[in-house]
Amino acid sequence: MPRSKYAKKVKNGNTYFFYRMRHKNLRRPHDLYGKSIPELEQKIDDLKKELDRGVQSDKVFFSNYLEKWLEDVLLINKKQATINNYRLTFKNYIENSSLNRIRLKEITAFDVQDFYKEVIEKNGAGKGTIATLKKLIHPCIRYAYTQGKILTDFSRSIIVPAGKEKAASSKRSARALSIQEEQLLREIIKGKRIEAFVITALGSGLRHGELLALTWGDVDLINGVITVNKSYGGKNGVDSPKTPTSNRQVPIRSDVVECLKKHKLKQNEKILLYANKYQNNNLVFPNPTGGYQNASSNIIALKKLTEAHGMERITVHDFRDTYATRLFEQTSNLKMIQQLLGHSDISTTANEYTHVSLKESMQFIQALEDA
Repeated sequence: MPRSKYAKKVKNGNTYFFYRMRHKNLRRPHDLYGKSIPELEQKIDDLKKELDRGVQSDKVFFSNYLEKWLEDVLLINKKQATINNYRLTFKNYIENSSLNRIRLKEITAFDVQDFYKEVIEKNGAGKGTIATLKKLIHPCIRYAYTQGKILTDFSRSIIVPAGKEKAASSKRSARALSIQEEQLLREIIKGKRIEAFVITALGSGLRHGELLALTWGDVDLINGVITVNKSYGGKNGVDSPKTPTSNRQVPIRSDVVECLKKHKLKQNEKILLYANKYQNNNLVFPNPTGGYQNASSNIIALKKLTEAHGMERITVHDFRDTYATRLFEQTSNLKMIQQLLGHSDISTTANEYTHVSLKESMQFIQALEDA
C-alpha cells in the first residue's frame, strides 16, 4: 500500500489525517483534519477555493459588513431623506438582530429568511419596512459576492415575505375641491397670511415641499412662469425635487401673478420693518423671520379657517389634486397634465388626478339617455 502524503495525528483518542494549509490570504497557517483522506482533501479543496477568491476566514459579522457597505457604497449620491430612512431602518431592524451573530462568510439564504420572519413576528414589520430591508440586504449580498467575500450570490433564492398588514389609516386620501368649495375658500382666505400660498398652490399644482423651497428667483412675474428645481423637507433640508421629471416649468394664470406681486410688496415692507432680525433667504413663502417655514403651519392655518366657516377638512395636497382635476375637466390631456405635475409615469397621473366631477358624470349619463 502506498504511503499517504498526509501525516496522522491523534486528538482526543481519535486518529485523523492532518494537513497544514499555507496561503497568501492567511495570516498564519491553518490546520485541517479529516477522518479519511477524501474528507481531508475535500476540506483542503474548499478552503483553497475560498482563499484564492479572497474570502478570508476573518471574524466580520454580516451586519458589520452591511453597515460599512451602506455608508461607503449605497448612500453615495442619495438624497438626505433616503439616507436618514436607510440608516434608521438599519439601526431599528438589523443592528442588533440575528444578522449580527452570523459571520459574513457563513451567511446563507436560510439565515436571511429567518431574519425576515423575526422582524415580522417580533417587530411587526409592515410591507414598507420589508421592502426597505430588501433594498439593503439583497444588494449587499450581491456586492459581497462580486468582491469575493462570499462564495455564492444567493440573494435571488430568498423568498421575501409580504410583511404585516397595517390597520386602516385615519389619514384620508387627497381630494379635488368642488368649484363651490374652491370659490368659498378663496373668499375666506382674502387678506389672511395664507392667501398667497393657497392661491399659488391652486394655480400651479406644486407639491408642498416645492412651494416651501420656492424662491423669488424661481418666479418670473413678467412671463408668468414658475421654475421648479428644489424641494424643502423639514429636517432633511433643501434637496432636488421628488423625481427628475419634477424639475419643470409651470405657467401660471394672471390672477396668481397679481396675487404674488401683492405678496412680494408686503414681504418687502416686512423686511424693512424687521431690519437685522429678518433672515432674508429670498423665499416666496418664508416663516415670519425669513427662514424656511414649518409645513405644519399651513396645515394648522387651513384647519382653523375651514372649521371656522363650517367647511369640510382641506389639506395642502388637495390643492394639487384640485389643480389637476380642473385641467382634466377642461382638456382631458393627460400628457400635458403629467408634465405640469412633474410625474415620471403617466399612469400616476391617470390613477390619481383624473377625478371627474359629479356634474360632468350626470351630463354624460343624460347624453346617453337622450341618445
